[in-house]
Amino acid sequence: MSGFEREHFTIGGIDTTVLVAGEGPPLVFWHGAGTFTGFDFALEWARKFRVYVPYHPGFGESAVDESITAMHDYVMHYLDLLDALGLERFRLVGHSLGGWLAATFATEHAHRIERLALLSPVGLRVPEHPTIDIFKIPPHELPGYLISNPALLQQMMSAPPTVDMIVQQYREMTSAARVAWTRTYDTTLPRWLHRVRVPTLVLWGRQDRMLPAEQAAVWGRLLPQAQVQVLESSGHGLVIDDPAAVQAVKDFMTLAH
Repeated sequence: MSGFEREHFTIGGIDTTVLVAGEGPPLVFWHGAGTFTGFDFALEWARKFRVYVPYHPGFGESAVDESITAMHDYVMHYLDLLDALGLERFRLVGHSLGGWLAATFATEHAHRIERLALLSPVGLRVPEHPTIDIFKIPPHELPGYLISNPALLQQMMSAPPTVDMIVQQYREMTSAARVAWTRTYDTTLPRWLHRVRVPTLVLWGRQDRMLPAEQAAVWGRLLPQAQVQVLESSGHGLVIDDPAAVQAVKDFMTLAH
């Protein structure tokens, strides 16, 4: 991806790639269960921040780690990676699966986070507004669940997938399944979200086909310093295809705490 530098680390024996751009206060972005759309949107944040976009183990350019079978394993991986990056305090953005990770991390390490943004996060069980089982969605239909921008969706659907794309998607879905196959939520997470005593933006898309936007209010009630914002025309991807979402995160992260 143009505009990013690549930094490489060995974390617990696993080759880990981090995309880096910009100068300023550190901002870390944790992606969701797929990386095929890329992260060019984060270059807008790099106008004000030093942006770090690590690939989770088993995703994108990072090696697979079959020992990661629970969200807390990701937390431990990132504690080592953050130390390797020299990031003691930083702003944190997590999307979807990465939002679950960010929320879990924040319940234990809120002292390291200056501001937190959760973008359509997975992680809570909301029976009246349930999350779609991503593993039951046919691969060719996934873009339609992720992207709400018709032009971008048409562009992605019109390009036939290459063998490399199919292999990468299988690899990433397998990695996601190791932590989320049984359930896409943590029954204990609601009990500990009160510990996230940092300014938090909960950002959702009204057109989200994976996680109903009604879940945003549940997160808002559980997080002590939450600001909930629902974008009417956005889908699950938010920052991937909606400039308003990219700007909302940038504005929130720019505020003094």
